[in-house]
Amino acid sequence: LFDVAFRGEPARTPRPGNGGVEGSGGLGLAIVRGLIEAHGGRVDVQNIADGCRFVVRLPAAGT
Repeated sequence: LFDVAFRGEPARTPRPGNGGVEGSGGLGLAIVRGLIEAHGGRVDVQNIADGCRFVVRLPAAGT
Protein backbone atom coordinates (compact mmCIF):
# COMPACT_ATOMS: atom_id res chain seq x y z
CA LEU A 1 0.00 0.00 0.00
CA PHE A 2 2.82 2.39 0.80
CA ASP A 3 4.97 1.38 -2.19
CA VAL A 4 5.50 3.77 -5.09
CA ALA A 5 3.00 3.09 -7.90
CA PHE A 6 0.85 0.75 -5.79
CA ARG A 7 -2.62 0.47 -7.34
CA GLY A 8 -4.48 -2.29 -5.50
CA GLU A 9 -7.35 -3.81 -7.44
CA PRO A 10 -7.89 -2.91 -11.11
CA ALA A 11 -11.40 -1.70 -10.23
CA ARG A 12 -9.83 1.08 -8.11
CA THR A 13 -7.50 2.36 -10.80
CA PRO A 14 -8.72 5.74 -12.12
CA ARG A 15 -9.65 5.86 -15.79
CA PRO A 16 -9.34 8.90 -18.05
CA GLY A 17 -12.54 10.93 -18.14
CA ASN A 18 -13.79 9.17 -15.01
CA GLY A 19 -12.56 11.80 -12.55
CA GLY A 20 -9.18 10.09 -12.21
CA VAL A 21 -5.72 11.31 -13.07
CA GLU A 22 -4.42 9.53 -16.15
CA GLY A 23 -0.99 8.00 -15.62
CA SER A 24 -0.66 9.02 -11.99
CA GLY A 25 2.11 7.11 -10.25
CA GLY A 26 0.59 6.43 -6.85
CA LEU A 27 3.16 8.51 -4.92
CA GLY A 28 0.97 9.96 -2.17
CA LEU A 29 1.23 7.28 0.51
CA ALA A 30 4.90 6.59 -0.27
CA ILE A 31 5.62 10.28 0.37
CA VAL A 32 3.57 10.21 3.59
CA ARG A 33 5.51 7.19 4.85
CA GLY A 34 8.85 8.80 3.96
CA LEU A 35 8.04 12.03 5.78
CA ILE A 36 6.76 10.28 8.88
CA GLU A 37 9.74 7.90 9.04
CA ALA A 38 12.14 10.83 8.53
CA HIS A 39 10.75 12.27 11.77
CA GLY A 40 11.19 8.99 13.65
CA GLY A 41 7.55 7.97 13.37
CA ARG A 42 5.48 5.16 11.98
CA VAL A 43 2.35 4.90 9.84
CA ASP A 44 0.04 1.89 9.69
CA VAL A 45 -3.24 1.12 7.97
CA GLN A 46 -6.07 -1.02 9.36
CA ASN A 47 -9.18 -2.36 7.67
CA ILE A 48 -12.41 -1.25 9.33
CA ALA A 49 -16.08 -1.82 8.47
CA ASP A 50 -16.48 1.29 6.28
CA GLY A 51 -13.03 1.38 4.65
CA CYS A 52 -9.66 1.83 6.30
CA ARG A 53 -8.00 3.77 9.13
CA PHE A 54 -4.54 5.30 8.91
CA VAL A 55 -2.66 5.53 12.20
CA VAL A 56 0.26 7.96 12.40
CA ARG A 57 2.61 7.81 15.38
CA LEU A 58 5.24 10.46 15.92
CA PRO A 59 7.65 10.81 18.85
CA ALA A 60 6.97 13.55 21.38
CA ALA A 61 9.01 16.74 20.96
CA GLY A 62 12.42 16.57 22.61
CA THR A 63 12.74 12.76 22.57
